[in-house]
Amino acid sequence: MFLALLAGLAVGLVAMLVLGTGVLGLGGGVLCLVVAARLGVVAGRRSADRLLQVVGTRPASPQDYPRLHNAIDGLCLVQGIDPPPLHVVDMPTGNAAVLGSPDPVLVFTTGALDVLEVVELEGLVADLLVRATDGDLAAQTGVAAFGGLPGSGRLRRRWVRPDRQVRFDLEAASVTRYPPGLQRALRSLAGLGSAVPSAPVASAHLWVLQPGGSPETATAAHPPVDLRLAALGEA
Repeated sequence: MFLALLAGLAVGLVAMLVLGTGVLGLGGGVLCLVVAARLGVVAGRRSADRLLQVVGTRPASPQDYPRLHNAIDGLCLVQGIDPPPLHVVDMPTGNAAVLGSPDPVLVFTTGALDVLEVVELEGLVADLLVRATDGDLAAQTGVAAFGGLPGSGRLRRRWVRPDRQVRFDLEAASVTRYPPGLQRALRSLAGLGSAVPSAPVASAHLWVLQPGGSPETATAAHPPVDLRLAALGEA
C-alpha cells in the first residue's frame, strides 16, 4: 500500500509540474515546484523512517552511549554542524550507516560500539559525518527504502560505486587528521564481520562495510576492506 502511494506521488508530482506550467504559466510551474519540493521532504523522512524500522534500530541515548555522543559532539563542533540523531541496531557484528531524511540519521551496530576504542570511534564517526554531507543522501535513502519501484535500479547504480567508499575514507581522514584511527576502526569492524541481515540489499551503499556479505570480498558497492586500508595507509 505504501509503495503504491509513493509511486502515485511521484507520478502526481510530474503531472503537477507539467500541468502547472502549461495551464498556469511559469508562475504556476514554480508554485508546483515548491509544493513538490515540500512533498519530497516528507517522502524523504518516510524513507529514512521506513529503513530504520526495517533494520530494527532504536535511539542511542547519551546515558547508554556516552562515548558515542562525546565523539559526535566533538567532531560536529569542529565542523560547525548540529549533531545528528543516533540509533543502534542490536547486532554483535561491526558496521554503521547514514540515512538521509533529509536530515541524516547515524546508525551503529552494538558490536561496533562495544569493540572500538576512542580514536577508532572518532575515525568511524568522521567517516559517517562525511557521508552525511553528501548532497545525494536523501535520494539514496529513498532508493534504498523503495528499491522495488520502477527505475530505482538505474538510480541505485549511479551511487553504487566502490570508489565512493574510498573517497569517503580519505575525506574522513582529513577531518580527524589521523588516518590510522579510521584504519584501525575498519580493521576492528572487519574482524567482527559486517553482516546486518535485516538491512535491505538495496541499502548496501549506505553502510560503511558490506552488510550482506564479507568485508574482504569486493561487491558492486564496496571494495575489499584491504584496499581501503591500503589507501588510508598512503593518506
